[in-house]
Amino acid sequence: MNIDTLAGEGTELKGKFKEGLGDAAGDPALQRDGVADQLSGKTRQAFGSLRDFVREKPVAAAVVAGVVGLVLVKSSRGKRSEY
Repeated sequence: MNIDTLAGEGTELKGKFKEGLGDAAGDPALQRDGVADQLSGKTRQAFGSLRDFVREKPVAAAVVAGVVGLVLVKSSRGKRSEY
């Protein structure tokens, strides 16, 4: 667990609190802000999990990155238009 995972959990919790407060107060802007915070928190947690994975299994992470890179290169080659 790293700082990104912890901060993401905190942001997600803050978002749940804001959403609940917005529900109770009938404030749709506060509800939307809470949902946005939850999404931001989940994204940061995912980034933190990815960092942990790379740190714990660098070879597996390199293989995954290579495969993703190959897929991106192959998919971009098919989109070229000929003039």
